[in-house]
Amino acid sequence: MKYDSSIKYRGGKPFRMKVNLKLKNGEMNGEAPAIYLIFLFLYAFVLMLFFTESSPLYLINEWVDPNAFFTVGKGMAHGLVPYRDLFEQKGPLLYALHALAYTVSHQTFFGVYILESLAMFVNLYFTYKISRLYLNQLASVLISIIFPIFILNHNSFRFGDSAEEFSIPFLIVFFYLVLNQFHDNRFFSFSKMFYFLNGIMVGCVFWIKFTLIGAWLGFYFALLIFSLLFKNWKNLILVVVFTLLGFVLSSAPWIAYFGIHHAITDLVNVYIKFNLFSYPSQFSIVGKLINSAILFGKVFNQNLEVKVMMVIGLVGFLLTRKFLLNKAQKYTFVSIIIFLILGVYYGGRSYPYYFLIIVPVSSFGLITIGYYIQFASEKGQKKFGELRWDVLITSALLSIVLCFGFNSNILSSKIFIERPTAQETFAKEIKKESHPTLLNYGFLDGGFYLAANVVPNVRYFEKQNIDPHIYPENMREQKRYVKERKIKFVVLRLPVSLQERSVHVPYLKKNYRLIKQQDQLVEGRLYRYLLYKIKTD
Repeated sequence: MKYDSSIKYRGGKPFRMKVNLKLKNGEMNGEAPAIYLIFLFLYAFVLMLFFTESSPLYLINEWVDPNAFFTVGKGMAHGLVPYRDLFEQKGPLLYALHALAYTVSHQTFFGVYILESLAMFVNLYFTYKISRLYLNQLASVLISIIFPIFILNHNSFRFGDSAEEFSIPFLIVFFYLVLNQFHDNRFFSFSKMFYFLNGIMVGCVFWIKFTLIGAWLGFYFALLIFSLLFKNWKNLILVVVFTLLGFVLSSAPWIAYFGIHHAITDLVNVYIKFNLFSYPSQFSIVGKLINSAILFGKVFNQNLEVKVMMVIGLVGFLLTRKFLLNKAQKYTFVSIIIFLILGVYYGGRSYPYYFLIIVPVSSFGLITIGYYIQFASEKGQKKFGELRWDVLITSALLSIVLCFGFNSNILSSKIFIERPTAQETFAKEIKKESHPTLLNYGFLDGGFYLAANVVPNVRYFEKQNIDPHIYPENMREQKRYVKERKIKFVVLRLPVSLQERSVHVPYLKKNYRLIKQQDQLVEGRLYRYLLYKIKTD
């Protein structure tokens, strides 16, 4: 593999040129007028108001993952340490975001809604900036308006507030920094600041969910190959040093936090070792690669609109010279996409929401279509001034309407559901007790800690989504809490087809009595929730 012949050389090596992270002045630099930034900002908050269950329109977020994140974040706000005091599997930055959200509202997801809306605004803004590398302002703003249709698709977005959702802004900024360097620039090298900023972003995503750093691994893999092929050792050293500096800077707060609390061992054992080794795979390396392709292919084929846009984008960016100027850029682009996919699926597990981090690739399809539409129009720039608000507002409204076709979360909102949730019903009973304690027994966090505003007093406050035979300590400890009466209230979840008499939890009925039960539809399934209170006699 060689550098493309169009790449310029100096002294037998690729000439190194610093990427200009600051755009030039003037309309052609990609900067959006302030009024459009405000428009995109408000648009982001309106979108999330309807399509994430963290918004004020919803009584609860029915997805178990966000509730677990919020519980750990609340614990952090009260001095508990993730992994050591509260056993959960995601990264500390994700929990810190929810600790921040907890300071906004103790018993609702309103703070999370604000964070999700801000994340969506970053997505919109940098999608606009990527588009402006190739398109006029009208087309670029329109693409940023349409793009959320793909992000908010319920197949991967689910109910809102996932690790993938909060990692997407970093990924889109990364795409922008790379493509901004590639645009009208045949040199294949980057500045120290570029590597430093990417090191920071890698660190941030790593401490949200480390399997999501695949795109960066793909980029650095391509840099490594090119540096080795052309023996550009100096550049390779710069890559390593400044990327590590950025990574260390973004990691330092967590090393300090866990170090101060004497919990670095817990961080490593749970976040790193547990996630790497508790989900064993029987496949070889080749088998894992093939299995990754199979898992990705299945999800890919279930998301038709994303599939079409991704294919169009890959064709446009790889088979033409309209966007990427030479083979080196195209090899790098391919490496980024492949490693992004491998990072998600190489571990051998697949949930629908895993695909969300890959969805931003669909924006390249929108850009490709926009490019050829703009090329076919002789009045592209002139129409912007004449139609901007008509087109933008109409497009925004149409996009919101289309989003409803792909995301029906609104049916679970206060607009359609008036009956109190099980979380609310149980919270009223729990709050009657002074200093209540609670155990979410046998299933992932159902939102009862949030509704009752209870901070867990036990490490295994929920059952992790892992086979008890692989990790028996989780349920063994939950059973011990019940046996030793460590908590005052216990919540169980059963399939609606089962009655209370089918519950066989050791010592539960000896130490606790059933005081409430309620059936509720959660994630498309009907469950029966049972609330037990400790016996005082």
